[in-house]
Amino acid sequence: MPNYTTVSLVKASLGIPSGTTSEDAYIEDAIDAAEDEIDEYCGRTFVADGSATPRVYQPSTNVIVYTDDFYSLTGLVVKQDESDDGTYATTLTITSEFIVIGNSAPYNAIRAVSSPFPRYTSDRPTVQVTAKWGYKTSVPGAVQQAALILSARLFQRRSSPLGIAAGIVNGFGPICITRQDPDMQRLLAGYRRIGVA
Repeated sequence: MPNYTTVSLVKASLGIPSGTTSEDAYIEDAIDAAEDEIDEYCGRTFVADGSATPRVYQPSTNVIVYTDDFYSLTGLVVKQDESDDGTYATTLTITSEFIVIGNSAPYNAIRAVSSPFPRYTSDRPTVQVTAKWGYKTSVPGAVQQAALILSARLFQRRSSPLGIAAGIVNGFGPICITRQDPDMQRLLAGYRRIGVA
């Protein structure tokens, strides 16, 4: 199900009449692929999960746990495994035992403040975080625009299966289609999460 753009917006950008439905399935496929590519490129998802669910993490250091993005402190629960047995029996208290790093969403790091997070040679994840996952409650405008551009580009790619822009020739011959759209890269530059496992 599309989250970052819509079939009607992509059709409008391509000049396809809104009443024409014969291309809708192809456009939906292009949107799905574009959204997957954006998530992969940025290293995060921009879809907000409305309910708090648990995920487990291995601390990066004795005091820092990097997590997936979460957008709310409401419903946030942090537990740790103090026995290296895969059970998260100890619930930590925010402010006195851990803090969330950052002043506003998206949050993606938790710091221990009273005692270190457990780390074992088993490399078993020792911290369980229950949170409302996602970048924010709404998709940023730049991400929506990038999804629109990329969806339209992927839809039109059917006309150039060999990677050469159909009907476009410069003074030196056919124009090859670049791997990454430069406008998409510029729009998403500030949303990339790099180097965090």
